[in-house]
Amino acid sequence: MEKSQSYSSLVWIRFKRNKMALMSMVLLALLGITSIFAPFFSPNDPTMRFSEHIYEAPSQIHMWDSEDNFHLTPFVYAKTVDLDPVTFLPIIQEDTSQKISLSFFNKGWEYTFLGMTFDRHMVGLEDGSPIFLLGSDNLGRDLLARCFFGSRVTLIFAIAVVVLVVSVGTVVGILSGYHGGRFDFVVQRIAELALAFPAVPLYLALIAVLPKTADSTMVFIMLIVILSSLQWAFIARQVRAQALSMRNLDYIRAAKSVGAKDMRIVLRHILPNVTSNIVVLATIMLPTIVLTESFFSFLSVGVKAPMFSWGSLLNAAGQFQTIGSYPWLLYPVGFILVTVLGFNALGDGLRDAVDPYSGQ
Repeated sequence: MEKSQSYSSLVWIRFKRNKMALMSMVLLALLGITSIFAPFFSPNDPTMRFSEHIYEAPSQIHMWDSEDNFHLTPFVYAKTVDLDPVTFLPIIQEDTSQKISLSFFNKGWEYTFLGMTFDRHMVGLEDGSPIFLLGSDNLGRDLLARCFFGSRVTLIFAIAVVVLVVSVGTVVGILSGYHGGRFDFVVQRIAELALAFPAVPLYLALIAVLPKTADSTMVFIMLIVILSSLQWAFIARQVRAQALSMRNLDYIRAAKSVGAKDMRIVLRHILPNVTSNIVVLATIMLPTIVLTESFFSFLSVGVKAPMFSWGSLLNAAGQFQTIGSYPWLLYPVGFILVTVLGFNALGDGLRDAVDPYSGQ
C-alpha cells in the first residue's frame, strides 16, 4: 500500500512547481545569508571614512589588461587622485600601469561575530588598499558594506513588525470569530477604527512625539510598535473570517459535546487550520513593511543614526544633481526591489500551494 503524504509535503510539491516562487526563495535565502554574515562579505568597515575615496565610482574588475593579455586572477587598476579646481572634490582615475590582484578570504578589518573576533573577508585587494565594488558615498564609505549592514536593520524591522502583527492579529481574530456575540462586535469596531486611520499622517504625528534625545535603539523599537499598531487589524479580520466559518463545523461541535474546553478547541482545531493562511498573509505583508520603512527612512523620519537602513542610504541620493553625477548611490534600490519582488513572488507561490483549488 502506498504511504499517504502529509499536508506539508503536498504543499511543498505544489510549491516546487512554481519556478518563480522557488527562485525567489533562493534569492531571499542568499539575501538573508549576506545579511547575517555581513562583516564577512563586506570588504571594508561600513562606518570607516576614506577621505581620498569620496564619491568613488564602483571598481571595475578586469581579466584582460590594457594590452589584451588575459590574467587568471581578477585584478583592478590602481587609482590616481587629483583635486578638481572648481568643486575641490577628488577626481579619481585608473592608472593602467599598476595592476592590483584580488584576493579571496583575505585579512582585513576586524569584526566580532558571536562573541569571537575575525578578520577574514570574502574579497579584498592583495596590497590591503580599499576596494569599492559598489562605489563610495559622500564621506568615502563603502556602499556595498553599508547595503549589507543596512539589510540587517531593514529586515529585522520588517520581521519584527510582521511577528507582532501576526501574533496580535491571530489571537484577536480567532477569539473574535470563535466567541462571536458582543465581544466580536466590540473587537470589530476597534479593528475598523484602526483600519480607518490614515497611516502616514498618524505615523508622522507619533514620530513627532518621540523625544529628540532618544537613542537609535529606542527609536527603532518605537517605530516597530507604532507600525504594528496600525497593521494588526488586517490580519485580525482575515483570521476572524476563517474562525467564523469553522466554529460551526461538525468536528468543532463534536469536541464541544464531549466537554473540550475552548482553549483546547482553539489551539488543537482552529489554529492549525488557519496557520497556512497566516503564513501566506505574513509573507505578503513583509514587502509592504520593507517599502514603508524605506520610504520613511528616505524622508529622514525612520531609523536614527548611527543606525542606517536601505531607505536612509537612499537619502544621500535625494537630489537630482547628485543622482546625475553619482548614479551608484541608487544601488540600495536594487536591494529593495529584490526583497519586495522576492517576497511578493514567494507569497503568491505559497498562496497557490496551500489552496487546493488553485488548479496547479
